[in-house]
Amino acid sequence: MNMTTMTKHCWLRRATCAILILMATLTNVLAQPREEKFNPEKFRADLEEFIAEEANLTKSEGKLLFPLFHEMKEKQRSMQETIFQLKRNTPSPNATDKDYSATIQKIKSLEVEKAELEELYYKKMCKAIPARKVFLVMKAEDKFHRKMFDKFTGKEKNREMKAPRGPKPTTFPKKKKD
Repeated sequence: MNMTTMTKHCWLRRATCAILILMATLTNVLAQPREEKFNPEKFRADLEEFIAEEANLTKSEGKLLFPLFHEMKEKQRSMQETIFQLKRNTPSPNATDKDYSATIQKIKSLEVEKAELEELYYKKMCKAIPARKVFLVMKAEDKFHRKMFDKFTGKEKNREMKAPRGPKPTTFPKKKKD
């Protein structure tokens, strides 16, 4: 074989390898499940199901709790959106410290109002169902949001592999027998 034939064979091998690698990559990419768009109704249903299971709520307790829970969350969401708008729309470049102070005061006032609203609704919830279950609902909601965050950031599998959080159990030295 002469050099040009060997060069053609070498080039042909490289091109074939590149095509095979490209096909394998495309197959892998196309095999990936398509990401779902966020569906608020599904999220709400999943949240209710998760909370009801984690807090061991009966159907009647769920019917009493969830309307209050969602009403509170909707009002808090509205207040939080106003806070975000105040933070995004900073005062004009030639604003005074007084203008900035007024914006800070509005934000802090809304945060306090949001906390007071939450306190009011948790009191209502405690009248509707036992306080122990309201506490379990609070914990379950946090756990649900943590799981959703992990799912969307791809950390869901990592968390399952890690040891549980919390303090390590203390071991006490064994007493020597005499």
